[in-house]
Amino acid sequence: ANWKLSSLPKTLTAEEVTRLVGAMGQPGPAMRRADAIVRCALDLGLRSCEVARLNLDDIDWRAGTVTLRHTKGLRQDVMPLPAVTGEALAAYLKHERPKTSNRAVFVRNTAPRDEPIGPDLVRKTIRQAYGRAGLPYTRSHLLRHTMANRLLASGSSLKEVADVLRH
Repeated sequence: ANWKLSSLPKTLTAEEVTRLVGAMGQPGPAMRRADAIVRCALDLGLRSCEVARLNLDDIDWRAGTVTLRHTKGLRQDVMPLPAVTGEALAAYLKHERPKTSNRAVFVRNTAPRDEPIGPDLVRKTIRQAYGRAGLPYTRSHLLRHTMANRLLASGSSLKEVADVLRH
Protein backbone atom coordinates (compact mmCIF):
# COMPACT_ATOMS: atom_id res chain seq x y z
CA ALA A 1 0.00 0.00 0.00
CA ASN A 2 1.13 3.53 -0.69
CA TRP A 3 -0.35 5.33 2.31
CA LYS A 4 -0.20 9.09 2.40
CA LEU A 5 0.83 9.04 6.07
CA SER A 6 3.01 5.94 6.02
CA SER A 7 5.75 7.48 8.17
CA LEU A 8 5.50 8.23 11.87
CA PRO A 9 3.77 11.51 12.66
CA LYS A 10 5.87 14.54 13.59
CA THR A 11 6.23 15.24 17.30
CA LEU A 12 7.83 17.90 19.45
CA THR A 13 11.30 17.08 20.74
CA ALA A 14 11.96 17.02 24.49
CA GLU A 15 13.65 20.43 24.17
CA GLU A 16 10.64 21.85 22.31
CA VAL A 17 8.27 20.50 24.99
CA THR A 18 10.45 22.19 27.61
CA ARG A 19 10.27 25.48 25.68
CA LEU A 20 6.49 25.18 25.32
CA VAL A 21 5.98 24.44 29.02
CA GLY A 22 8.46 27.19 29.93
CA ALA A 23 6.41 29.73 27.97
CA MET A 24 3.38 28.97 30.13
CA GLY A 25 2.41 30.93 33.23
CA GLN A 26 2.70 34.35 31.64
CA PRO A 27 0.41 37.12 32.90
CA GLY A 28 -2.26 38.44 30.57
CA PRO A 29 -5.85 38.02 29.50
CA ALA A 30 -6.92 34.39 29.00
CA MET A 31 -3.42 33.08 29.77
CA ARG A 32 -4.57 30.66 32.47
CA ARG A 33 -7.14 29.33 30.01
CA ALA A 34 -4.39 28.97 27.40
CA ASP A 35 -2.17 27.08 29.85
CA ALA A 36 -5.02 24.71 30.79
CA ILE A 37 -5.86 24.08 27.13
CA VAL A 38 -2.23 23.31 26.24
CA ARG A 39 -1.94 21.01 29.26
CA CYS A 40 -5.09 19.10 28.23
CA ALA A 41 -3.66 18.52 24.75
CA LEU A 42 -0.08 17.79 25.83
CA ASP A 43 -0.69 15.71 28.98
CA LEU A 44 -3.96 13.97 28.10
CA GLY A 45 -3.62 13.84 24.32
CA LEU A 46 -7.08 15.35 23.85
CA ARG A 47 -8.28 16.41 20.42
CA SER A 48 -9.35 20.05 19.99
CA CYS A 49 -13.03 19.11 19.97
CA GLU A 50 -12.58 17.05 23.16
CA VAL A 51 -10.95 19.99 24.95
CA ALA A 52 -13.75 22.30 23.81
CA ARG A 53 -16.44 19.87 25.02
CA LEU A 54 -15.02 19.31 28.52
CA ASN A 55 -17.68 19.84 31.15
CA LEU A 56 -17.26 20.70 34.83
CA ASP A 57 -19.05 17.44 35.69
CA ASP A 58 -16.43 15.49 33.70
CA ILE A 59 -13.69 16.24 36.24
CA ASP A 60 -13.58 14.13 39.40
CA TRP A 61 -11.14 16.04 41.58
CA ARG A 62 -11.14 13.50 44.42
CA ALA A 63 -10.47 10.51 42.15
CA GLY A 64 -8.12 12.52 39.91
CA THR A 65 -9.89 11.54 36.70
CA VAL A 66 -11.44 13.11 33.62
CA THR A 67 -14.38 11.51 31.85
CA LEU A 68 -14.52 12.07 28.10
CA ARG A 69 -18.13 11.81 26.99
CA HIS A 70 -18.17 13.12 23.44
CA THR A 71 -15.19 11.50 21.77
CA LYS A 72 -14.54 10.73 18.13
CA GLY A 73 -15.30 7.07 18.84
CA LEU A 74 -18.68 8.01 20.37
CA ARG A 75 -17.89 6.30 23.63
CA GLN A 76 -17.23 7.36 27.20
CA ASP A 77 -13.68 7.05 28.53
CA VAL A 78 -12.21 7.79 31.96
CA MET A 79 -8.62 9.00 32.05
CA PRO A 80 -6.29 9.84 34.93
CA LEU A 81 -5.84 13.58 35.49
CA PRO A 82 -2.12 14.41 35.88
CA ALA A 83 -1.41 16.77 38.78
CA VAL A 84 0.06 19.53 36.57
CA THR A 85 -2.98 19.42 34.29
CA GLY A 86 -5.32 19.53 37.28
CA GLU A 87 -3.40 22.50 38.70
CA ALA A 88 -3.66 24.38 35.39
CA LEU A 89 -7.40 23.65 35.18
CA ALA A 90 -7.95 24.67 38.81
CA ALA A 91 -6.05 27.95 38.34
CA TYR A 92 -8.18 28.80 35.30
CA LEU A 93 -11.45 27.86 37.03
CA LYS A 94 -10.60 29.76 40.21
CA HIS A 95 -9.02 32.92 38.83
CA GLU A 96 -10.05 33.48 35.23
CA ARG A 97 -13.22 31.67 34.16
CA PRO A 98 -16.09 34.14 33.71
CA LYS A 99 -19.11 33.83 35.98
CA THR A 100 -21.63 31.78 34.03
CA SER A 101 -24.27 29.13 34.50
CA ASN A 102 -22.82 27.14 31.59
CA ARG A 103 -21.24 23.85 32.72
CA ALA A 104 -18.53 23.88 30.02
CA VAL A 105 -15.03 24.10 31.46
CA PHE A 106 -13.83 26.54 28.82
CA VAL A 107 -16.24 29.39 28.14
CA ARG A 108 -15.94 32.45 25.97
CA ASN A 109 -14.48 35.65 27.47
CA THR A 110 -16.28 37.80 24.90
CA ALA A 111 -19.88 37.90 23.75
CA PRO A 112 -21.72 35.62 23.85
CA ARG A 113 -20.09 34.97 27.24
CA ASP A 114 -22.37 32.14 28.32
CA GLU A 115 -21.26 29.95 25.43
CA PRO A 116 -18.53 27.30 25.47
CA ILE A 117 -15.49 27.81 23.28
CA GLY A 118 -15.23 25.85 20.04
CA PRO A 119 -12.48 23.65 18.62
CA ASP A 120 -11.26 26.54 16.44
CA LEU A 121 -10.43 28.60 19.53
CA VAL A 122 -8.61 25.62 21.04
CA ARG A 123 -6.48 25.33 17.89
CA LYS A 124 -5.85 29.09 17.82
CA THR A 125 -4.84 29.07 21.50
CA ILE A 126 -2.33 26.26 20.90
CA ARG A 127 -0.93 28.04 17.83
CA GLN A 128 -0.41 31.16 19.96
CA ALA A 129 1.31 29.06 22.65
CA TYR A 130 3.73 27.76 20.02
CA GLY A 131 4.42 31.39 19.04
CA ARG A 132 5.12 32.43 22.64
CA ALA A 133 7.58 29.52 22.91
CA GLY A 134 9.25 30.49 19.63
CA LEU A 135 8.20 27.25 17.93
CA PRO A 136 7.38 27.25 14.22
CA TYR A 137 4.44 24.86 14.45
CA THR A 138 0.77 25.50 13.84
CA ARG A 139 -1.02 22.16 14.28
CA SER A 140 -2.66 21.47 17.62
CA HIS A 141 -2.76 17.72 16.87
CA LEU A 142 1.04 17.74 17.18
CA LEU A 143 0.62 17.75 20.97
CA ARG A 144 -1.44 14.55 20.78
CA HIS A 145 1.32 12.90 18.74
CA THR A 146 3.91 14.20 21.20
CA MET A 147 2.05 12.67 24.14
CA ALA A 148 1.93 9.32 22.32
CA ASN A 149 5.66 9.53 21.56
CA ARG A 150 6.43 10.31 25.20
CA LEU A 151 4.44 7.24 26.27
CA LEU A 152 6.35 5.02 23.82
CA ALA A 153 9.67 6.47 24.99
CA SER A 154 8.79 5.69 28.61
CA GLY A 155 8.23 2.01 27.76
CA SER A 156 4.51 1.81 27.04
CA SER A 157 3.40 -0.73 24.46
CA LEU A 158 1.65 0.25 21.23
CA LYS A 159 -1.55 -1.28 22.63
CA GLU A 160 -1.32 0.87 25.76
CA VAL A 161 -0.71 4.01 23.68
CA ALA A 162 -3.63 3.15 21.41
CA ASP A 163 -5.85 2.73 24.48
CA VAL A 164 -4.82 6.10 25.92
CA LEU A 165 -5.42 7.76 22.55
CA ARG A 166 -8.79 6.00 22.37
CA HIS A 167 -8.04 4.32 19.04
